Parts: sequence; structure tokens; C-alpha cells
Amino acid sequence: MAGNKQDMTLLETTVLGIVATRSSHAYQIEKQIRERNIRERLPIGFSTIYSALKKLEKRGYLESHFEPQENLPGRRIYTVTPAGRVALVQQIKKSLSQPQRESSSFEVGLAFGTMLEKVELKEALSLYESDLSRLIQAKVREVTHFRDPNPLERALLLRPLTLWQAERKWIRELMSLLR
Repeated sequence: MAGNKQDMTLLETTVLGIVATRSSHAYQIEKQIRERNIRERLPIGFSTIYSALKKLEKRGYLESHFEPQENLPGRRIYTVTPAGRVALVQQIKKSLSQPQRESSSFEVGLAFGTMLEKVELKEALSLYESDLSRLIQAKVREVTHFRDPNPLERALLLRPLTLWQAERKWIRELMSLLR
């Protein structure tokens, strides 16, 4: 099954990307996910890391070997294969070259917002705007405390901030139309 040309999930791409930077065992991958705040963008449970590793190995994108440890249980070390590196590069190019539209419960609510009384709609939108403001403030604090990020790390930090600021501006304009 090596070299299978199917799209990877975001989780699989993340795990493969981490292993591509350094051969790792599952706990090292978990540590990288935590340190890089990846869960802020992608819900990842620890057990799902193992299933992603198994799928990637089955596809031939990873290979593994067992590493015994003195007085501790052994661990499985994963390394990216040449096919895995090619698949990862292709997936990265695809991800970065195609604008993506995320499904959103907000948009479903907005589509049926006419079912609410005007005061209920304004209240819900006001709460949404308040939450956006809270997220923006938290992200600004995070950005100002991050030391010397490289351009891509900085972009990863600033992207949600920029999107939230634009969305807050948009929601304020919508709320002013509803007055």
C-alpha cells in the first residue's frame, strides 16, 4: 500500500510534519503538539496520534522500529520515508495554494437568524462580538510575549488575530445595520 495517493487528514499531515522534522515516538509528538499550540487550531486527542501513526505507517509514509529502554517500557520510534516526504510536500503545497472555507455553526445560525426576535438576534451577535474581542486580546498578549518567531511562526500567530479582527469589524457593521 506504500505510495497510496490519497489526501491526508489535518491530523495525519500534522503528525507526518512533526516526524519529518525529527524521528519521534508518540510522546515526543504529543510534546510538539503541546509546545506549538497546535490544539488551538486542531482538536487532537492523545489516542488519535497513535491511530494516525498506524495509518501513516500502513500507507508507507512512516516506518518504525522498537527501541527498548532500561527499566522502562520500550517505545516505537517513527521515521518519515521518502514516499512520506513526497506526500507531505504535496499536501503542504495543496494546503497553502487553495483558499479554504470552513463550515461554521455561526453561519448556520445566521442563515436562520430571522427566526429570532430582533432583540434576541442582537443579543446573540453582541455576545459573539464580545467573545471575538476576548480572543483578540488574548492573541495580542500571546503575540507580544512570543520571542523572535521566524516569519512562518509569526504568520501562524498573526493569522487568527487578523481574521478575528476582520470578523469583529464585519459583525459590528452587521449589528449597526440591525439597529
